[in-house]
Amino acid sequence: MVSIIKNQLLKHLSRFTKNLSAEKINLSTFKGEGELSDLELNEIVLTELLELPTWLRLTNAWCNRVSFRIQWTQLKKVPIVLSLDEVKIIVETCEELRTNTPSAAAAPVPGKYSFIHKIIDGITINVNKVIVIFKSPAFTANIEISRILVDSKNPRWKKAELPMTRLKEPEKGQILIFKELEWQTVRIEAKSTVDKNLTPLKLLTNQARCRIVIKKRLSDCFVMGSRITIILDDLLWVLTDSQLKAALHFLDSLSGLVEKATEVTRKAKAARKLEELPEYRAQLAQQARVKDRESEISKIFAMCDVVETSYHFLSHKIVLHLSDDCGPGRSTHPNLKDGGALQICLEKFQVDYYPYHLAKLDRKHWPKYTEADIPIVLWQDQALNSFKTKFLDLLDKNITHHAPLSRANKVYTFVQGAKMENDVTSPGAENRRMSNAHQANVKSFAVNQFAKLMTTCVIMRIEDFTIYRVTTSKRKLMLKEFISGDREHMQLPEDAKIIHAEFSYFYYPDDTPFPLPPPKFYVQVNPIQIYFDVDSCLWFNSFVLNLHQSLLDSKQDMPNSDLTYIDVKIEAILPRVVFESSKEYHAQRDRPKSLTFQVTRATITNVRSLEQSSRADLAKCVDSFHMGSLFFGSDFPSRPNDFNIVTQKFLDHIAAKDNIRDTPTELDANNMNNFLCQISRELLWTEAKDVWCISLDPVWGDFHGARASTKPIPFLDAVPITVWVHMNMDPNSTIKKEENRNADIHALAHISNLVSVQLNHYQYLFLLRLAEDAGELASFLSMDANRIMKVDNNGSLIFGALIPQLEATFVMPSQYPGKESSGGDVESFVPDSSSIGDDILIGGSTATVWQHSTFSMSHSIQSVGDGSRKILPNGSRNAMPEMSSSCSMNFVPQTVENKAVAKMNNQTFSNIPNNFNAGLFSMKKGFNSLMTSIDSALKTNVDDISDSISIQSDASSESEKYVIISKDSNERENFLDSMFNVMDFEANTKRSVETANEALEDDCTVTSSSNHSLTSSCRRKDIVSITTFKLNKVEFLQQSVGYSSSIKLQVCNIVNDDCNSIPWDEFQAKIKSKFSSRSRAWSENPSTSCTTTRVKLRMDHDLVLPSSKSLMEMDFSDKDNLKKIFRNFVDMQVSDLDMTMSMSSVIGLADLAEDEIIPIPLPMEINLINIQLHLNEDRPPVNITSPGPIPLDLKLSKLFICRGDDGVFQIYPNKETSVSNSFSSLSVQENDSLNQQVSKQLKLDNDELRRRLLAFERVSEENRLLRKSKEETDVLRSCLTSSQEEVSRLLDEKRNLLDEIKNLQDRLLSDKSRQWSSKR
Repeated sequence: MVSIIKNQLLKHLSRFTKNLSAEKINLSTFKGEGELSDLELNEIVLTELLELPTWLRLTNAWCNRVSFRIQWTQLKKVPIVLSLDEVKIIVETCEELRTNTPSAAAAPVPGKYSFIHKIIDGITINVNKVIVIFKSPAFTANIEISRILVDSKNPRWKKAELPMTRLKEPEKGQILIFKELEWQTVRIEAKSTVDKNLTPLKLLTNQARCRIVIKKRLSDCFVMGSRITIILDDLLWVLTDSQLKAALHFLDSLSGLVEKATEVTRKAKAARKLEELPEYRAQLAQQARVKDRESEISKIFAMCDVVETSYHFLSHKIVLHLSDDCGPGRSTHPNLKDGGALQICLEKFQVDYYPYHLAKLDRKHWPKYTEADIPIVLWQDQALNSFKTKFLDLLDKNITHHAPLSRANKVYTFVQGAKMENDVTSPGAENRRMSNAHQANVKSFAVNQFAKLMTTCVIMRIEDFTIYRVTTSKRKLMLKEFISGDREHMQLPEDAKIIHAEFSYFYYPDDTPFPLPPPKFYVQVNPIQIYFDVDSCLWFNSFVLNLHQSLLDSKQDMPNSDLTYIDVKIEAILPRVVFESSKEYHAQRDRPKSLTFQVTRATITNVRSLEQSSRADLAKCVDSFHMGSLFFGSDFPSRPNDFNIVTQKFLDHIAAKDNIRDTPTELDANNMNNFLCQISRELLWTEAKDVWCISLDPVWGDFHGARASTKPIPFLDAVPITVWVHMNMDPNSTIKKEENRNADIHALAHISNLVSVQLNHYQYLFLLRLAEDAGELASFLSMDANRIMKVDNNGSLIFGALIPQLEATFVMPSQYPGKESSGGDVESFVPDSSSIGDDILIGGSTATVWQHSTFSMSHSIQSVGDGSRKILPNGSRNAMPEMSSSCSMNFVPQTVENKAVAKMNNQTFSNIPNNFNAGLFSMKKGFNSLMTSIDSALKTNVDDISDSISIQSDASSESEKYVIISKDSNERENFLDSMFNVMDFEANTKRSVETANEALEDDCTVTSSSNHSLTSSCRRKDIVSITTFKLNKVEFLQQSVGYSSSIKLQVCNIVNDDCNSIPWDEFQAKIKSKFSSRSRAWSENPSTSCTTTRVKLRMDHDLVLPSSKSLMEMDFSDKDNLKKIFRNFVDMQVSDLDMTMSMSSVIGLADLAEDEIIPIPLPMEINLINIQLHLNEDRPPVNITSPGPIPLDLKLSKLFICRGDDGVFQIYPNKETSVSNSFSSLSVQENDSLNQQVSKQLKLDNDELRRRLLAFERVSEENRLLRKSKEETDVLRSCLTSSQEEVSRLLDEKRNLLDEIKNLQDRLLSDKSRQWSSKR
């Protein structure tokens, strides 16, 4: 008996092994146990069985011991257990893709899904250790996996008997099999075989599991699809830049083979998937007809069904520690010379891969994916419809639709007694009929190809993330956030993702070169916060540039790939950028700790759409720039060598003349062969993708942290900004060279609304320190980029903006502390807007509902009128915006007012409004109620589906009839979501989240009465004075080349208003209630607009050192050294200006502009022409004998003020006089200092000339020697030439002599012959 079983085992296992014999099999028949030892597997058969990629080849596979256990009496319920001790596998890459032709030994036996298939599918496998050795020409890798378990699970991924681990649908003839692969640890180590200097790459992961759902056809056991999910526990990985370089080199070495193999296998599998789709659609139609009488098992099968193959990766938490190695890749900043480390924390990182998705089908069957929440679905559908319409219209241009001009003659014939009617047509009509038939065939072929269009989609989702600031040896502080999700601040619901990114690539399953839509990349970023940190920005810049440069060094020739032609759209909802003060100022109560800029909705795209980035919008922006003289004029402040801000590229893009390829005017639809020769996959990839549109709708700024106020203090009122950018670095760039008048990056900012800012003395000081940090960051960014990229100049940039009106309000201490004007004077510069609707408060500022809003907020705004706000966990009083239905977040608040608004506007979840700023109020309470309502609105009605179902099989039948034995209608957990959940982790996370929410609610819940009392106790009673400057038509331009930069500014007119006394709280209340309405209703008044420019300014920032190389050698441990190597110069011209101001405002502005440190003198030249200044004396008189206030009038026809590097101001009647008297007016001390400087400079010049003279003497001596050698060489060359001529002459003489000798010999022979003949 045992020998018979052994022979059967040898018979079946011999095709999978090489050295299997009966002696290696230890078998116990009745116990159901057996053991095999020292097995060497057949690598060819194993390669085909495992369906390895065609770029991999299995060269060796060995197992030391295999044991199995079979329970014969419970074979249907208890699986066969297969245990392996140690498995060693050697895999190597193929130079060329291997052919994927299955051999006869590995070919599966076709047949109906039977009992033996159930037993095989239910096998449980235990592996103690697996060692995989991966070999490639570039590197080798060792992968060690320990304690592997492959087990069967039920649909809820719990341990169950074998019949409950399968779901069978008899009507469809399909079965689902649920398997789970679990392992304890994975250790990966890779090292390069080409470059020994690359650091080995190491990775150690903890426990993980892989859940697999396999869908088979019962008729022939064909695998119709599968869903594979890898769930990884917490991962901690420490990486240096050298290890990342090694990883990038390893991936780059495999990218070519993998891409080629993927292209081949994807098309083959996609063609097979298309064959199944008609059957799938027919099943859906049949299910719709019999939905009422559908069985419970069919409903469960539909919930767990695998409609298409997909792969998923989920990690609950990934912590990456990045550090830089010693070397040239580090930043030159003194804080980063010794290196630094950056920590990245990702929570619930998920990647989904759908390789075979039909483009025209929906995504409702994708796990954990809601189409209504993702705007890319609508964006992609619109793009596909536009693409199809464009191609069919191009095809219809050559298809003629006409009716015959005359009736055809008819001839009647009789055939077997029947009357037949024949058309007698001309040859031309017959040709037209044939042409129409060909055209119809071509169009039908095009429609069929579009129906086969498939897409490969990669989705990345991150529930939350945090990038911490760089830590160094000098900065070992507690971890602080650099970039992170703003989940807690915005009260986001638990299921909201901070980042959602999708990449879609289109293809056809056949090799027909039919036109394809361009790939699409979409990113949605929910509220995040970014903290400005100089060290972190510099470290991250150097780290990335070092990696980039290493890739460029390894690949000298980088071909332009078609993947660079991509439609990109990035949306960010409510991002915040926070600028923090580097020092604490405890004695300054009004000193803010941070400045926060926030945007309701930020969009970055290179696609022209009618929503907000159309060519008409760009044309409107360019037209506004044409109205400014700064951008096209050549007068001051412009110079001849300045860049042109509006280039021909923008004009060509507006007219669609910058296409990367010409669009064919028509296609030959009369012949299929000609039609196929004309088309290609990139036929309609014509539009340029190097013009980007950045939309900030709107942006506002607030100061936070001042101890004198518990509320945020507005800095910038909400204003929408659109920036158009084109770059010269794009591989698909179509920028034409224009005599060096183009920069590498051109940016145009379009602002169509009023810009309002307010500032006090301490906020001004905050901005000064922030400007110093920004300048330090820009300088070191340029130095690091030039040094790492090994270039002398890191490019050029030009940015321009035209502001129709800028209102700057300066808040100063009042000169009348005991006098209050109760806001009467404020009305003079804050116009009445009682006819304009109230405004919506966001984050302490006012966000405006713009005129092009698609929502009417008259109902919902009333709920904000009470002015009540809740206190956030950080203790600051802030009003959070609550968003209504939008294209990116789809947050729909279920309040009475918003329901009415939604009903009036007929808004649905899938619609994308043109303006995201449709409704904004109280974000703190809004997100929770919004997302709760979204869950209820989006949740599918599954009342008839059980959430807790156990399945039992009838053991007396092979058909496995399933019955429902228990149901719980109260719990409705989705089967697909359970595939991504791990019970232990979810329980711990849920418990901690619930505790945090309860604590947060306790801390944040404040009644309206307590809120009112707190507000009353914190009101400020101090009196301030206000001065507002209204600047009309402000033109701004900034250009930079390397380390040098210039700022140009023009203002058409300046008008000012004063208010000498008003309570601070009253002023802020009026500002909040008036600014937004004024900004919304503002429009440029043609009567107040002027054509002449009142103020012109130019500020140049240049490097003092002779070259940038000497900059790299300097020591910047002292920040003052950085300021000394650059020189700033301001040139200003003011003309035809008439202003009226109060003396208290003038004194207050002088005090406001005073710095807290002694700055380096700023050289400047100010030219005043025709200035009239009326100063009203409003200060109280010092003497009791004063007759009263006397105004002061000043009229300046011409005045020139200059300031040198020494900080001394000099005043001249005009600029010409200053030039002529500049030297004569110098004092003796100034002359001495000047002489010392001149002598010092002369000494340096003499030393330089002496060095140059020595070098010249050495060069002269070398030139003399070279000249002598040249002369000798010429003599030798002439001698050689003469010798060659002499040799040639001698050779000619020799040749002549030989000819003469030959003639003489011939003559002698002839004479002898004659003598001989005469003797005879």
